[in-house]
Amino acid sequence: MMEYALGMVEFKNIAMGISVTDLMVKAANVIIVKSIITCPGKYMVIIRGKLSSINAAIEKSIEYEEIVSDYFILGNPHDSVFDAFNGKYEINKDEAMGIIETSNVPCLIEAADMIAKTARCYILKIKMARELGGKALVFFAGEVAAVEASSKAAIKYVTEKDKLVSHSIIASPDPMIWDTLIK
Repeated sequence: MMEYALGMVEFKNIAMGISVTDLMVKAANVIIVKSIITCPGKYMVIIRGKLSSINAAIEKSIEYEEIVSDYFILGNPHDSVFDAFNGKYEINKDEAMGIIETSNVPCLIEAADMIAKTARCYILKIKMARELGGKALVFFAGEVAAVEASSKAAIKYVTEKDKLVSHSIIASPDPMIWDTLIK
């Protein structure tokens, strides 16, 4: 595990979201990992840095709470979560695949971190908001029992936040599923 934190803020509108993001990066020593304009007219930013810097940046965004729809801070995210943002993954087509779909992105990223930390699963891909009407998907893999355990923990978490849309476990995906979905 790398020593850094991740933070994410989802803004209700684009123009002010970008302006507040500018204030966030000026207020703290953070790096923008992803900046996303989404289908329902929202703006999201994911930042990385030391935990104290992430806290300072998120606190700055919360000063504008009227335009913040959701946010999170992950103090020590699993490496595979960060790798998924950058498209770095290796597929073992003999493993099971888990899929979780949520109604928003911040909750899904927290769930992805939980998936990777609960059992020996790794995050393959995180699909965020674009072409999904603001929803989000995480694809993950591992042995069937690990995928089941991680899925159960993540589903419990997103259900408690009332963000679960759907979920699935495929014990032995056809190679075409791997080839077409995980690109």
